[in-house]
Amino acid sequence: MKKILFLDFDGVLFDTIKEVYLVNRYIKTGIDLFEPVEESSYKLFSKYKFLVYNIWMFFYYNHLLFSNTKEDDIIAQYKNLISNRNIKKEEEFCQKFLQIRADLIKNHYDFWQTLETPYQFFLDIKDFYDEEKIDIVVASKKNKSSILKRFKEYNFNIDENKVFARDELDKFSSKGEFFKNYMGKNNYQKAIFVDDNINNINSCKDNPKIETILALWGNCEPKSQGYSEKEAIERIKTFFKS
Repeated sequence: MKKILFLDFDGVLFDTIKEVYLVNRYIKTGIDLFEPVEESSYKLFSKYKFLVYNIWMFFYYNHLLFSNTKEDDIIAQYKNLISNRNIKKEEEFCQKFLQIRADLIKNHYDFWQTLETPYQFFLDIKDFYDEEKIDIVVASKKNKSSILKRFKEYNFNIDENKVFARDELDKFSSKGEFFKNYMGKNNYQKAIFVDDNINNINSCKDNPKIETILALWGNCEPKSQGYSEKEAIERIKTFFKS
């Protein structure tokens, strides 16, 4: 039986929250990217990051997280903002976000390298991939070139054609739809998918061909039911060896 592993990047393979925080802080407040993280602000930003699973959502998230919004009001106010979207402003924000990130990588690469760190899960998956040559696809709204740079640094020799970023995923209504399409085109009978966002996980819930793992080591909603890094690795190994 032909099987495949689908992986998210942010919050699953790498901890990227510091990069995201600094870029969003700069856009919203003008504080320089190289200024130190303010711990209480960073902690709050990280705690509610589970609300965001597309770049455009930061446009609304930032209004709350870089102001004096009471913590008890964040979720309700965020949902209200999301329900009254301004597509033009979102697009302008996304362009700015991606440009700042691109400039950071191009002009301050050494600093950028310090902002994202691999999870143990990534290192274990890399070892399993090297040993067993399993089929892997990475599906992330992150910039593809930055993902490939990270993989190159850690000698993760995945085919770049197996890395799908925002431009490809935006052609589909959800990750679940993308996976269904990919599996059909490439004759995969079973898949297992790891993500730290419940919305992406739920997009696969009606597909019996896809098992899912909610990555509790990422940016999950408090009290979520999912898997630790060790539990996830064991489940993936069992999936491919059964």
